Amino acid sequence: MGSIYFIGHISKDRVENVNGVRVQPGGAALYASVAAKTLFDNVCLISAVGTGYEFKEVLEPFPPEYIKFFNMPSTSFHIEYNERWEADYIKAEFGAGSRMSVSKMSFEKLKSDDAVHISPIQPKKALKIVEEVKSSSPDTMVSVNTWSGYLSKNGKNKKILKELAGKIDFFILNDSEAKALTETTSLTTALRLLKAKMLVITLGELGAIICREDSEIQMVPALSYPVKKVVDTTGAGDTWCGAFVTSYKLTNDLMKSVTAASIISSIKCTSWGFASLWNLRFKNVNDVIEYVIGLREGSLQKRISDYVK
Repeated sequence: MGSIYFIGHISKDRVENVNGVRVQPGGAALYASVAAKTLFDNVCLISAVGTGYEFKEVLEPFPPEYIKFFNMPSTSFHIEYNERWEADYIKAEFGAGSRMSVSKMSFEKLKSDDAVHISPIQPKKALKIVEEVKSSSPDTMVSVNTWSGYLSKNGKNKKILKELAGKIDFFILNDSEAKALTETTSLTTALRLLKAKMLVITLGELGAIICREDSEIQMVPALSYPVKKVVDTTGAGDTWCGAFVTSYKLTNDLMKSVTAASIISSIKCTSWGFASLWNLRFKNVNDVIEYVIGLREGSLQKRISDYVK
């Protein structure tokens, strides 16, 4: 079944929301990797951290040869959420993350049944990685998602991301990012302007819009997990990406992949950080869907604890 490589930041996050304040491990690539591990074993995390990183235990499930340590502070974020769960990045210090490289990864060893997902990093660096991966292994599935922070008032980043979209298998954005990238207030216009082999616009609990190259736009509604209380939404989008890419690698089915990603992302939001995902293991993608269907039908045969490792 090959392996899935997640490239991006590992961070220390200070998160403040209506439920309190937490200092916890984070970073887009880490959230995506943890989500992938709920469905698949062969997950590699390519990143960089500082020597004083306090959460080294969260790195243990991943092959150590791809995580590089630097004698400098780790990447850190200070994020505040309002009552509508809108994020305000008070501080973003990239530290060791700015030294991240993929030199540890031998692209020539990539196989056609591997997959590479690039979490939000500087667009110029993302483009270079994509070109190297596709040059070494043209059939390896590559997906990319970005961050609104790379889109604001930076025409060069936008130009690079638009170029990148045509070189990869999946370009994943949320609706706000799609509109920012195309400098429009209309999602319909953004869909028309963005050109990608496979464009995925996430819509939160509503599901996703899939737009294939030279094909019709498809709306894939989500079968959402019934969340009684939202505790922390940090990394929800990154979790969605990790679960989606993994599900698609396993099934080659867009509908199932969007559904599983929405469910796993919703489960993530029931706890601080990714605590609710840490020991969660599903046998396959159908297992995720059947679990939620059972909940909606009132079945008590399986509980979330039945899927804990």
